[in-house]
Amino acid sequence: MEEYFWDRKQELGHLKQSYTSLRTSIFIAMYGRRRVGKTELIRKFLGALNTPKLYVYVDLAEKSEILNSFSKEVFDQLGQTIKFNDWNEFLDFIAEKAAKEKFILVIDEFQRFVQTSPEFISRLQKYWDTSLKNKKLMLLLVGSSIGMMHRVIGSHTGALYGRSTEKWKISPFKFAEFREMFKKLPEEEKIIYYSVFGGTPYYLNLAQKKNEQGIFDAINILMLNKASILFEEPKNLLEVENVRTHARYNSILSSIAEGKDTLKEISDFTGILPTTLPAYIHRLDALLDLVKTREPLFGKKKLGKYAIKDNFFRFWYKFIYPNQSAINLNNRKLVEGVIRSNINAYTGLIFEEIIEELLIMHQNKKIKGHDISFDKIGGWWDRNGNEIDIVASNSKGRKLLVGEVKWTNEKAGAGVLENLVKKAKMINASGEYTFMIVSKSGFTEECLKKMKEINALSLDLKEVAALFENAGKGALYGS
Repeated sequence: MEEYFWDRKQELGHLKQSYTSLRTSIFIAMYGRRRVGKTELIRKFLGALNTPKLYVYVDLAEKSEILNSFSKEVFDQLGQTIKFNDWNEFLDFIAEKAAKEKFILVIDEFQRFVQTSPEFISRLQKYWDTSLKNKKLMLLLVGSSIGMMHRVIGSHTGALYGRSTEKWKISPFKFAEFREMFKKLPEEEKIIYYSVFGGTPYYLNLAQKKNEQGIFDAINILMLNKASILFEEPKNLLEVENVRTHARYNSILSSIAEGKDTLKEISDFTGILPTTLPAYIHRLDALLDLVKTREPLFGKKKLGKYAIKDNFFRFWYKFIYPNQSAINLNNRKLVEGVIRSNINAYTGLIFEEIIEELLIMHQNKKIKGHDISFDKIGGWWDRNGNEIDIVASNSKGRKLLVGEVKWTNEKAGAGVLENLVKKAKMINASGEYTFMIVSKSGFTEECLKKMKEINALSLDLKEVAALFENAGKGALYGS
């Protein structure tokens, strides 16, 4: 799988630097959802070092079987024959290795000890406090269950609370990183692929193998069959996190994917009481990293909305989850028809987030002569259904960038600008306003003329692509 290792340059560089500067033990807790590339990152790091190291994987097995597995790995990786009969013997072995020279120990899927052998966690705590922390040990505990890793290492009641010197959350790629994997695709197709598969390396590897056949063939092969590799992927994630009430979480995520994104709308859609719903949403956010809260900039907090963070899960819960019966009946043409009819509207929402990401990348630069400088960015909406896609504000300079993002097959006309200016007057914020329109299909001559008159910022898809390409090389049309 090494050929599919992408990006993670910052994380890889930090791991190498941590090892190079190792004088006394460091303890890194690394966690993130399944499939985000934690194990590949570790393998890439270990493979670049010609140094004593041990990588062990914790399976869902009995204690004796895990000990036997660790003994085998010591022989395979270090060439030493040893039989571990208990955890003290294993930890004594590690302490001895780290006393002589720098030594790396990686325990992958560490959270499984909670189920298989919880006494190892308390043993590790004692050894760390009394011995290991004073050695030359680089200890990496890697986990796919964010909730369990938090309970063991991040919670004040956890056995290893306060011991880790660093905690890393490995997240899916953003669009700028995603583009590196799909360089050959036209920009429009890049955005559609990202909208469907998100930034999780495993899903992208699968999609990349199918991208010569087109996005709908990739969806067909990977999702629209009950035997497809990604057909039940989100459900499997909930099982990894040991979520007991799967039906409720599925209903909440399906509700949000359908646009029922306020607390009341989710409650009405799912039948879950508004008093108990926040606890489920909190778990989807804090422990599963799947849901985020959005509040309108310069709006009322009680108008906050929820959104699914990961594009693949957003796509799956919008198009696959509600159509599972049709897929099970092998009526994939029906489901593909639904996707084809709605893919533009669906992608438009992700396009807004991509433009937000682009603006953040160009912070304190210029885009087509416009200064990009803000300390807040988001959207704006009110209770009457008025909405502005992007609002970026600079509180020091009292400046606001107010933008509309269009993902349609038609050029943006003058009416789009007029409507944006009209809605901007509803924002409860004073200052100097700059208007921006981003349009996938470009602009009419009349629209460009009116935008020039008020010094508004226009960006078409080619310009968006150039901005991503040149993010680290200065700005577009002036730096």
